Amino acid sequence: MNWKLIARKEVGDAIRNRQLYAIAATFALVFSAMAALYVSQLEEGYITPGDLVSQFGLPGMLLVPVTGLLIAYGAIVRRRSNGQLTLLLGLPHDRRDIVLGMYVGRYVVFLASLFTGVITGVAVILATGHSVPTVDVLAYLLISAGLGLAYLAIAIGISAMVRTQTWASFAVFGALLLLLVVWRFVPDGLSYIAAGFEEPATQPWWTSYVSMLSPSLAYEQLLLAVLEVDYNRSLTGFSAAVLLGWAVLAPAVGYWRFATDDL
Repeated sequence: MNWKLIARKEVGDAIRNRQLYAIAATFALVFSAMAALYVSQLEEGYITPGDLVSQFGLPGMLLVPVTGLLIAYGAIVRRRSNGQLTLLLGLPHDRRDIVLGMYVGRYVVFLASLFTGVITGVAVILATGHSVPTVDVLAYLLISAGLGLAYLAIAIGISAMVRTQTWASFAVFGALLLLLVVWRFVPDGLSYIAAGFEEPATQPWWTSYVSMLSPSLAYEQLLLAVLEVDYNRSLTGFSAAVLLGWAVLAPAVGYWRFATDDL
C-alpha cells in the first residue's frame, strides 16, 4: 500500500506550506458569512429554518468545484515538469500509487476544508440562539463532499494526462466552464437537433438525464432532494451515480494515459 505513503505526504505538504490552513480559512469565512446572512433573514422573517441548506448551497455551487479543481490540477503534472516524478518512481512506488495517493491525499485536504467551513457556519447560527436542521446539514455535507470528489477526480485525471501545467490550467478552466455553464444548454441543443433542427413541442424524456451528466447539475438535483422541492426520485438516484461515476472514471482514464505515457 505505497499509495498511503504518498497520500500522507500530500496532506503533510499541505500542512507545512499552509495550503490547508488557507483553504480551510476561506471556507470558514464564506460559510460564516452565509450563516450570518441566514440568521439576519431568519430573524426578519424572510426565510424559514428549512432554508439553511439552500443558503449553504450557494457557495457549494461555485466554491466547491473551483477548490476541487485548484487543489489537484497540478498534483502530478507539476512533479512531472520539475523532475520530482522521476525521483518518486525511483522509490518503491509505481504509477498507480502516485495517482491514487495524490488523489486520496488531496481529497483529505478538501474534506478537512469543507468540514471546517460547514462547522464554522453552524457554530455562527448556534451562537445566535437558533437551531440547525441537523439531518439536512449532514445531507448537504455528504453531497457537497461528493461534488468536490467529482471535480477533484477530474483535476487528477487531467494532471495525469497532460505534460505541462499550462495545458493543465487550460484544461481545468475548460472543464469548469463546460460543466458549470455550457452544459446547461446542451440538452436543449440535442433535443433541437433530434427534432430535425426544429423546436420540439415537448422536451424528450432523456434531456433531463443528459443534463445530470454534469456533476454541477447533478449536485443541484441532489440539493432539491434534500430540500424536498420539485425533485424526481429517479433523477436523484441517477445524479448520485453521476457523481460517483466521475469520481471513479476520471482518475481511471488519467491513470490509463499516465501508465502508458513515456515520461
